[in-house]
Amino acid sequence: MYTLGALLLLSVLLGAATGVIDSVLGLVGADKLIKQIPVIGAHWGLLVAVLMCWLTDVNSISGWGVDFNERWMVIVANGAIIYGMGPLKDAVVSMVNKGLRA
Repeated sequence: MYTLGALLLLSVLLGAATGVIDSVLGLVGADKLIKQIPVIGAHWGLLVAVLMCWLTDVNSISGWGVDFNERWMVIVANGAIIYGMGPLKDAVVSMVNKGLRA
């Protein structure tokens, strides 16, 4: 239960980090350049999620007993899972909003 909550909060943090990075890149004028790179532009959120996991040294999936042999595998798996939690985060926020209005 706590692991799911941590993943949802990390997904919220990813949304904030992506927004800040996008605005800084837009200010510098590099946002269009990055979006034109085929692999990086299409998966920009995933790259930011992996970098966020690397910088914060978070291992949230260890709560489910998932472990890897190499450290880079832990970082990439955590980033991919946090990136994939976006639709679930949106559904939880929508559910909470609907419950607060009723």
